Amino acid sequence: MNDLTARAPVRTGPMPFSMILDEAMRRVRRHFRAIYPAVAIPLTILATATALLQALWFRRMTSETGSDNPFGFSFGTVAVAMLSGLILAIGVIALQKAAVDAIAGRPIDMKSAWRFAVRPVVLVTMLLELVLVFLSIGFCVVPVFFVAPLLSLMVPIMADEKVYWVKALVRSAELTRYNPQNRFLETPMVKALALMIVTALISYAVGLLVAIPFQIPMLIDIFKQAASGKEPNIGEMTKWLWLQAPAQALQTLANVAIYLYSSFGFALLFFDTRNRKEGSDLAAEIDTVFGPGAPVGDVPS
Repeated sequence: MNDLTARAPVRTGPMPFSMILDEAMRRVRRHFRAIYPAVAIPLTILATATALLQALWFRRMTSETGSDNPFGFSFGTVAVAMLSGLILAIGVIALQKAAVDAIAGRPIDMKSAWRFAVRPVVLVTMLLELVLVFLSIGFCVVPVFFVAPLLSLMVPIMADEKVYWVKALVRSAELTRYNPQNRFLETPMVKALALMIVTALISYAVGLLVAIPFQIPMLIDIFKQAASGKEPNIGEMTKWLWLQAPAQALQTLANVAIYLYSSFGFALLFFDTRNRKEGSDLAAEIDTVFGPGAPVGDVPS
């Protein structure tokens, strides 16, 4: 029995979205030290190194003229950005695995969470989800607001039920569409979309707060050059790119905390939906075998 059901009475209705947000914050405070450093430290080191490499390559591109490979900077930065994005995605998977274990009452083992996140079957399943999301974006963007929340419970499903590949996609769609009361706002898919929006808004706001102080010196320099009638010199602007390293470090530290919060939110949504669905499925099965409204005492052992 997981921790969510062990500490609370069985719910006959869905957990309100406000309760999911509050409970997720409470779980973050309880398990922060056990989960956060193991993901935040390596991702922050990676983000800082990426920012330094990009600044170095950009400076080299602007200082070298007539290079035999004028597109080397573009290829290099794209490759580094893709690698950085992949490792960030793996880190988020590790956060979700740890959150699922915490709510299920299992010991939190971050080494195990990282091993789970880099398993080929997990990465390929997530790649399938990514392909579907990008395809939905291609259809005038709007379908992504349906597809993304529909598949949002894949990681908790893989972490707790050991279901992968297409079965994980189908299972996520099955749970997120579970709405026996036919209330739109109570649909798990709507709550998943709301949780995504809340996470994105918080991340965007924090990103602005962190980035703006490090961009002020560059903006002042640009204004000074413009006021003196000079054209902005791209080569001179490269000196400010080094400030992006500490900005990226701080932003990564903040984003990992935000992702940890959303991970607990999705884990809570998964367990709440699954527990209610399995409970109703069991009740329906009992009614099928013994007839509706059969007293518990009449059910043979």
